[in-house]
Amino acid sequence: MFQQLSASIRHNAHIIFLCISWYFISSLASQVTKQVLTVCPLPLFLGEFQFIYTAVLAWFTCYIAYSFPGFYRIFPNGTFPEYYIDDRETSRAARKESKLSSLIIPPSKPILQTVLPLGLFQFVGKYFGHTATSLVPVSTVASIKTLSPMFILLLQKILKISTLKITLTLIFSLCTLVLGVWIIVQEDNRSPASSNELREFSKYGVICAMISMFIFVLQNIYGKTVFTYRSQTDESQSNSGFSRQESPLPLYEKLDEKLVAKKKPKSYDKLTLMIYISLVGFCLSFGWFITLEFPVLFRYFFQINSSSTVIKAFPVSLFLLNGTFHFIQAMITFHLLGEVSTLTYSIANLMKRFAIIAVSWVFIGRRITWLQVFGLVLNTLGLFLYERCTSQSKMKAKIRPE
Repeated sequence: MFQQLSASIRHNAHIIFLCISWYFISSLASQVTKQVLTVCPLPLFLGEFQFIYTAVLAWFTCYIAYSFPGFYRIFPNGTFPEYYIDDRETSRAARKESKLSSLIIPPSKPILQTVLPLGLFQFVGKYFGHTATSLVPVSTVASIKTLSPMFILLLQKILKISTLKITLTLIFSLCTLVLGVWIIVQEDNRSPASSNELREFSKYGVICAMISMFIFVLQNIYGKTVFTYRSQTDESQSNSGFSRQESPLPLYEKLDEKLVAKKKPKSYDKLTLMIYISLVGFCLSFGWFITLEFPVLFRYFFQINSSSTVIKAFPVSLFLLNGTFHFIQAMITFHLLGEVSTLTYSIANLMKRFAIIAVSWVFIGRRITWLQVFGLVLNTLGLFLYERCTSQSKMKAKIRPE
């Protein structure tokens, strides 16, 4: 038994390392975001910076992958555009001569139609998420995001999208989830605030966190309708064991191009989507930034009426660190999606939320109460039971005769 466990750990050592790195970087990114917004409470500007910085890093990463086949092979199929022919089946990489008049897929009407709603979701979700982070503790924002399963079920019922069957286990999981989040939020608000102003706006911060979570739920549902389609052959399932039908994210699949062109939407690599979504999000939020926050920055840098400015400092290094952390998170996510099943990724993603909550409690140096721990345990139990219901529903759907 111990030998089998040891062999399993050795076999999946890189996955374990990736998950630990993912949790660590995500926790640090949340704390850096909090620090930035504490001294420079400009959520639109931070979102603008993240959009353009992410697009630049993604383009640079594509350039590295194009120039170095070894780096290209590290990531699963569909992370980058197809720079090489049968790169993963042969020891030698043959670069495609017809590809790469540019490093990414050139813009087209289908791409813009795909990324425009996603860019809008990103812009609105980031704005409310950053606003919430500037007003309430990180643990409050992270715990509220774990309520997304309940809102996903609710929206699927409203939109009449196929969803889970309502069972006692599912109802119990959602109740424990809500109770756990309520306890965490109440305990976070009970902690002494740094100023009376922060305490006054804490309720608004909770509302912003709820709106942000709701927006990203809509993004996931939209992403599933855009990128989901049934595979025509058994080969359309990825080597990691999960299919496009099960994932709300774009997955790369090699299918007959004529068949796909007739019946299914074209799939794009993840770095191409990341770049276009970031650019669309930047353009959509630019007007709001110029109207609402650019005058604040202008007065700060030119010291016009500086006594009334909300900006305490402009931490360039923290902005760069924040953008880098967010990009690394995305790249780790892409790698994990190509290595593990959808259920395993969902559980790992939920554990990331718990890591962010726990690290935020430790980072702020406040005494952790038993009620906070109890709330986190309830949150964990609710999400675990929800994942069980999801996996059982998928298993029944697979074995049910057509």
